[in-house]
Amino acid sequence: MLDYRIDTFLTVCQEMNYTKAAQLLNITQPNVSQHIKWLEERYQQKLFEYQGRKLVLTAAGRLLKETAKAVCHEEIILKQQMETLQNQKREIFFGVTKSVNEGSMKRNITKFIRTYAGNKIRFVVDNTQKLLDDLSDMKLDFAIVEGNFDKSMYDYLVLSQEAFIPVCASGYQFQRPVKGIEDLFVEPLIVREEGSGSREIFENMLGARNAGIWSFSSVMEIGEIREIKELLKAGSGISFLYEMAVKDELEEGSLIHIPLTDLDIRHEFAMIWLKTKHFSDVYHGFAKELLE
Repeated sequence: MLDYRIDTFLTVCQEMNYTKAAQLLNITQPNVSQHIKWLEERYQQKLFEYQGRKLVLTAAGRLLKETAKAVCHEEIILKQQMETLQNQKREIFFGVTKSVNEGSMKRNITKFIRTYAGNKIRFVVDNTQKLLDDLSDMKLDFAIVEGNFDKSMYDYLVLSQEAFIPVCASGYQFQRPVKGIEDLFVEPLIVREEGSGSREIFENMLGARNAGIWSFSSVMEIGEIREIKELLKAGSGISFLYEMAVKDELEEGSLIHIPLTDLDIRHEFAMIWLKTKHFSDVYHGFAKELLE
């Protein structure tokens, strides 16, 4: 439904290189240049410019990119809905963050996948930033994230609010009596990788106190929550995780919540998708099924 020159434009946006875009599209570089020139003349705006040797989008180019992607997204949903009308198998591609996948919602996700058994399902678990990138590139239909996201780009539904807490092993020996977060700075910190939603929330919390990850005596960066929990159980340090991700460990007593007088953080877990004018009911339906 989109003009083929828009496809060229979006490919250039993806590669930020005319030659690479031409190779992907199997056309010549002059053809790519002609397509971009046609669009610039149509909208009376420059879409790209060079900053030194680097090709970048102009403000008009960014606007066209987001609008064109939204239209592409609606066409994908339309195709899925048409296939459903014909009783064909539909495609559902979605992702969740690692924190979500470790928590109580995991059972809901498994039930959701079973509901659509027989259809083409792609389910991925990754950090918030990677899921946002995949949504933006239309590799996913929706994602469930706990990190911050640009609410001007995505429609969303809040699924829950979760407590973000400091945890350690039962019997962990602190370097000093602990009342506030600054008392933990002398402890080894185990933290998620950059790009994770929980890492961003943690760093924002520290920044509001004129502190940072560097404030701790040492830092271990671990990409998998299960590994973090094993290190915590072994007494290797302290960490900050969503309460629901350590619910079982808290109940069995292998990990404990470190009580602090100056920390009370709750954050939204949200289902998000690229903005759509005509198919929001599809995503609301998915959200209802996930919460049942």
